[in-house]
Amino acid sequence: MSIRKKKNIFRMELWLFVLIFLMIFSGANMAQEAAKDSEYLQKIALCKDVMEMNPLRETNFFFPQDEKVVTWLRFSYDSAENFILKWEWISPQGKLYHQGEVEMEAGSYINYRTWYWIKIKGNYASQLPGEWKARVYINDIFLAEKNFFIVGTL
Repeated sequence: MSIRKKKNIFRMELWLFVLIFLMIFSGANMAQEAAKDSEYLQKIALCKDVMEMNPLRETNFFFPQDEKVVTWLRFSYDSAENFILKWEWISPQGKLYHQGEVEMEAGSYINYRTWYWIKIKGNYASQLPGEWKARVYINDIFLAEKNFFIVGTL
């Protein structure tokens, strides 16, 4: 067996080990989480899509061939004025990759479900493997931060 072939097999085994390690140790804080400190947020989940207003295929691991990463949330909030829901997507380098906002009408929102996503497949995010962060805010009130991984190619 050539040295080059052995080197490629070693790299593949190393990537598999790292992936398995990350999956095992992120299992305690998988894709969904009930909000602990927020009086507004009931639940947040990372998923690959949404069906009938619920998260579909929840996970913390995404691949370059996945269409998107979705941050889904359920919250309750009363507001006499319009307000902004904001999502920040932080790259593995710690830089703001994308920011999305949705203006909400004034009113009483009880167990309201909404979501926002970034595309992966065919976009720059597919070239940035590593640990990402998704942060969610109502106006300037921090609701939650979820970590996820975009796994690189071998």
